[in-house]
Amino acid sequence: MADQDPPTASEAPELGKLLRDRRAHHNWTLADVSSMTGISTSTLSKIENGLLSPTFDKILQLSRGLGVEIADLFDPPATAKNAPAFVVARRSVSRHYDGQQLDTKYYTYRYLCSDVAHKRIIPIYVEIRAKTLEEAGEMTSHVGEEFVHVLKGGIMLYTEYYEPIELAAGDSVYLDSTMKHAYVSLTDAPSEIMITCSSATPNLAQTLREIIKDKILAEGGKAAALPEPAGQSQKKPRTPRR
Repeated sequence: MADQDPPTASEAPELGKLLRDRRAHHNWTLADVSSMTGISTSTLSKIENGLLSPTFDKILQLSRGLGVEIADLFDPPATAKNAPAFVVARRSVSRHYDGQQLDTKYYTYRYLCSDVAHKRIIPIYVEIRAKTLEEAGEMTSHVGEEFVHVLKGGIMLYTEYYEPIELAAGDSVYLDSTMKHAYVSLTDAPSEIMITCSSATPNLAQTLREIIKDKILAEGGKAAALPEPAGQSQKKPRTPRR
């Protein structure tokens, strides 16, 4: 079916605005989004301006290309103008770094407060055993921004556009996560950091897990090493050394 149906007042403008805002947040051009999604720039422009209602195939292309869930492409009714306030009232507690755990050869990641889905702020405890950039593997990047606080030991932060910098216990750094980066321990014992990632994308946690999954597979591990969904039984993670 051709993309020629006129948009409805309640749907297309919301999708267009979300797409336009997402481009502005990441400084993407229409050509950038076209390259990521396979949708022509002219079609993207029409969607953004509410002149075109995309077919389901085009919505799938947007979802996959932008790395978001289909539901995230549409604002919920409560965000509409003059809509009554909607209080989610979510709360989650993690005791002493307890959370969903992923292990690679040189890193242990624990996703804290993992029983709350679609968080826009993702807190992660990380134990770093990599002593060199070679052990850390390729620097990675993802959507959003992150705040890093060194809990124990000392680390070297490698980034795409800056010289490496040493951070000791108590030091912190805020960085653009779309810039490639990596963390390496400077101490004989593993170093520990707390990373707080944020993004306008509600499925950021899954995006981060996929990056770690790729590392596990690159090391010859299995995807089964990924944690079970929140709410299912899982082995209680080891308590960090203090």
